[in-house]
Parts: sequence; C-alpha cells; structure tokens
Amino acid sequence: MKKNLLLLLGVAVMFFSCQNESTEAEEQQQTAIEAEIAAEADILTSEIEVAGIDEGDDALQMNAESEILVKRPSKNSGLTFSTASKSQSTQCEADIEGLVASLPETVSVNINSKPGDNAYFNIDILDTNLAATNVPAWCIDVDLGLGVEGPLDFSVYSSYDVPEGKYENPQNFDLVNWILNQDYVGKESASGGTYTFGQVQWAIWELLDDRNCISCTFLTNPTGEWRNDPTNITKGQEIVDAAQANGEGFVPGCGELLGVVLDPAGKQPIMIGKEVPAKEEECDDCKGDVDQLTMKFDWHRAKRVRIYQKKENTCWGAKVFDKVLQPGEEFSIEGVNHDGSFGKYVYIYIDNCYYTKIKTNCYLNIGPGYEKGVFNVVSGTSTHGGELCEYVKPEPKCYRHWVCYYFYKYCKYDKH
Repeated sequence: MKKNLLLLLGVAVMFFSCQNESTEAEEQQQTAIEAEIAAEADILTSEIEVAGIDEGDDALQMNAESEILVKRPSKNSGLTFSTASKSQSTQCEADIEGLVASLPETVSVNINSKPGDNAYFNIDILDTNLAATNVPAWCIDVDLGLGVEGPLDFSVYSSYDVPEGKYENPQNFDLVNWILNQDYVGKESASGGTYTFGQVQWAIWELLDDRNCISCTFLTNPTGEWRNDPTNITKGQEIVDAAQANGEGFVPGCGELLGVVLDPAGKQPIMIGKEVPAKEEECDDCKGDVDQLTMKFDWHRAKRVRIYQKKENTCWGAKVFDKVLQPGEEFSIEGVNHDGSFGKYVYIYIDNCYYTKIKTNCYLNIGPGYEKGVFNVVSGTSTHGGELCEYVKPEPKCYRHWVCYYFYKYCKYDKH
C-alpha cells in the first residue's frame, strides 16, 4: 500500500514539474516574442524621427473622407494635368544608332539548315552580343553560294550602311526591311492561299539583285519543287509590289526588326532581323511637383502601409495608398491634386502609427536612390520634368570653429 502511495506521489510530482516547465517555456517564448516586437518597434522608430507630424503649415488633419482611398482622376474627367513633357517621354523613340553601335565587327556562325524553318537558312551565332540559336536568315545575293557549313567568320554591318558597290540595288534595302517586318510567312495572299518563306526570299532577290534564281531549288521544303507551282512567282511579285507601294523610306521603329547583314568573305552574304530597342529615357531634375513615385518597402516583416497627401494643398488628408506590404515589395503611388501632384509632402503611416513624410514639392531632387527610413525610391516623375534622375546625396556643409583644431567635429549635416 505504501509503495503504491509513493508511486502515485512520484507521478504527481513529475506531472506538476513538467507542467511548470511547460508553463515556464511558454512564458519565456511569449517574453521573447514581446521583446522582438519591442525591438522591432525601436528599430523602426530609430530609422527616422516619428515624434509626430509637424505643426503649422505642415500639419495634416483627418476627417471622414480622409480614409476613403482616392484615385487620380482619369484624363477624360475634364481636369487638366501639366504633364506635357512627360506625355511626350512616354512615346517610344527607336534607338537605331545605339543598336548599330552595339553590332560587333565579326561573328562566328554555323549554318544549320538550308532551307530553314520558315526562312532560307537557320543559323547559330556562336559569339558576341548577337549570340543565339536557330536564327532565321535570308540570302541577299544570288551570285554566291553558302551551304550547311561552319563555323565561319562573318563581317557584320547594318543593312542601311552597306559597303559601296557590294550589291546591285542597295537603294532597296529600305523595302527589304519593310518586308522583314510584315510577317508574310503564313499570311493570307490576295490571290489565294498563304505566303511561304520561298516567296519572301524570291521577293528579296527581286529587289536587291539584278537577276533572280533560275532553278530556285531551296525555295521550297522539300527542295526542288518551286517550279511545280506557278503561283510562287505570282505571290512573290505581290510582296515586291506591296514593298514598293508601302516601304519607300521605311525605317524600323521600337520593337521592329532592323536588317543586319552577315557577310562571309567569298561566300553568300545573309541577313537576319534584330529588334530595335527604345532609347533610354533621359531623366530630368524634379520640376514643379512630384506626381508619381515607385518605392520599395525595405523591411523584414509584412506591414500595413497607408500614405496620405493634402487634398489640393488644404490641411485635410487624402489617402492615396493602403495595403499590407511584404518585405522588399515595390509599390506605386500617384498624386490626386488637379495637376496630378502630391503637393508639399506625402505622409506615411505604418500599421496605426504615423511614421514619416517625404517632401514632394521638388525642393529636393528626390529620385532613384533616395531613402527615407524603410522606404527607398525606385523611380518617379514630376509634373514639369518627366522621369526623375537618380538622387545625389548632398555634400555635408561644414563650418570651421575658430577655437577648435578639429573643426570637422562641428560639421552640420543637412538632414532631409
């Protein structure tokens, strides 16, 4: 009996001991969580002064409408925006000069197939910034030959700047470039059926050479069947006629193809299409007011972020953003004043607390690289200046103290 009582007493002691250990562990875990939250709050508040929103003219007041998310009015709302320079900058400007300047002098090429898949050749470019596999290519000279061979070295140049005396009709390269951009292969023909790569190739020779192919062996796949279909030349001539009617003076635009000539010494030169990029948009210093910002949330936890501006420069807040942001997430905001601007500041709240404000009246040339606490500017625009240039941190202003040798101790730094 005593043994049983002792056994029960031992079990009870172990139970309460384990329960105490479990309770203590939970308390320690809860304490650690609270400490982490407190530390996070300390770090966030230490990132930037959050003592409160400034008094006076900078004070932001809230009313019932302040919590309604406001969107920028659409352009057909009757409101006028001072964004002429920005609207012009959104139009793509083709960077042909940049593309041509980037072309290498020579490339190494393997000719994989003749005929190719929907082109006269398929080639692999083995090196340089043109390197690619299974590239469609077109012959631009009937007089010379090129088989399935390689690697071979090819000279490289733009079809708008070919060596003098190299081709019989170089003035027609604008028409050929027009053809490259029409996606003729597989397109419906006015005379019935669809266009083939062979008919496109025939049209290119017709425009650039002083004679066309005779047997035209490689203009069909299987080869040697070109002459069996009398409509081939009819459709080829349709392409030529369309190019002559529409392609005079053609210059490819953004995203269109520029003919790039690859010329092997003593062998048949060929042409590939290279997409024309847009010119990189030139930036401007902030002019007028900031009207759009893209920022990155540089924090390691998800947080609800609300952003306000003053409505038409009154004291009343207008909410322009409200979302739970993930760590590293990028987001964009737009001004909602009549000119599309934010006014003097945008005011940022994290969770339910005011965090900071960012000056958006172009007093500072904020732009990519500007940081305010845990918010980093990625890009932006201003009402009169277009795309914002990269932010340059101001040099510290230092004043020499007349009694101190180490005057730099008295340097006063601009804090924005």
